[in-house]
Order: sequence, then structure tokens, then C-alpha cells
Amino acid sequence: MFIIQEILGYFFIALIGMFLLTIIYLPVYFILRKRVPVLRQIACFLFGVCIFVISEATVFGTVMINLMSGMGIFSQDHYCNIIPFRFLFEVWDMGIGKQITQELANVIMFVPLGFSFPIACKKARKFWKATVCMALFSFLIELVQFFIGRSADIDDLILNTLGGMIGFFFFYVCSRLFGDKKIWNQLNRSVIMEK
Repeated sequence: MFIIQEILGYFFIALIGMFLLTIIYLPVYFILRKRVPVLRQIACFLFGVCIFVISEATVFGTVMINLMSGMGIFSQDHYCNIIPFRFLFEVWDMGIGKQITQELANVIMFVPLGFSFPIACKKARKFWKATVCMALFSFLIELVQFFIGRSADIDDLILNTLGGMIGFFFFYVCSRLFGDKKIWNQLNRSVIMEK
């Protein structure tokens, strides 16, 4: 039950992020509505939401806590795990339930990103390109976390990348199943509409 509550917490953050980004994005929608199809805008918007939610869950929340506590953005505490799959052999101080939740969240939060990235970025429609981009984004998060007082962990990088790969797999399956459907083509077409 604890795992479901934790994941619902991340989902709630996603809803708040989506609401805030919708308000910010509305003027852009009205400017682009005649040049960029609505479905294409929605796909790119959801990609932006994925980036926002992941960044909030991994970086922004800690930065805000550091600032509110008067520590500044950067922390003197640094922890880095460079031993792959360490989480399989050690139980953290937080307990096994929280540990499992954290590891599942590392995979799950990158699945929507792995799905939406090749839709938003036409050049990322090859498996290896999408995987490299997911790994680089995860590496950037881990690097920033190291300096703001959270742990940088090779296991997080591996699990995030795995989640991105699973998301890309869903994109690939949808492309195969719906490749000839009008709605799927509108999601995946080039950004600017032909006149």
C-alpha cells in the first residue's frame, strides 16, 4: 500500500505541474494554433510536462528546501554511488518499502518521457538515439543532485534509462499498430503545417 501512496504522490505532482504549465502555455497555443496542429502541440506540451515533473521530483524540490533552510542552492554534503546494482544487495536506512518505491519511481517516471520524446523530437526516433538522450538527461540529473545535497547514484541512472527504453518500446509498438492512422500521423508530423 505504501508503494501505491508514494507513486500517487508523484502523480499528484504531475497534475499540479500540468496545470501550471497549461496556464503558462496558453498564450503560446494561441500564437501557434494556425501553424502547428493541436495534437502536435499537445504532444510537445506533454513532453514538457514530463521534463518538469522529473526535474521537480529530483532537483527543484531539494533546491527549494535548501533555499528555505538558508543553506543556499549548493550543499556541502555529497554522496556518490558508482557501484552498479548496489540497491539489490543493500537495505537502506529508510526501509525496504521506501527503497522499492524509490527504485520503481526511477523506472516509472522515465516511461512517459521515453514515449513522448520521439514524438516531440523527430530525430530521436531511433532506439539508440532515444536511449542515449535518456541516459544523458538522467546523468545530468544525477550530476546536479550531487551538488545540491542529494545522492548521485549509478543505479538511478540505469533505472531511469531503463524506464526511457520501456517508454520508447511503447512508442515503437504504437507506431507499428497505429502508423497508418490519421491521429498518430498528426502527433508525429513535422512541427510546421504546410500552407
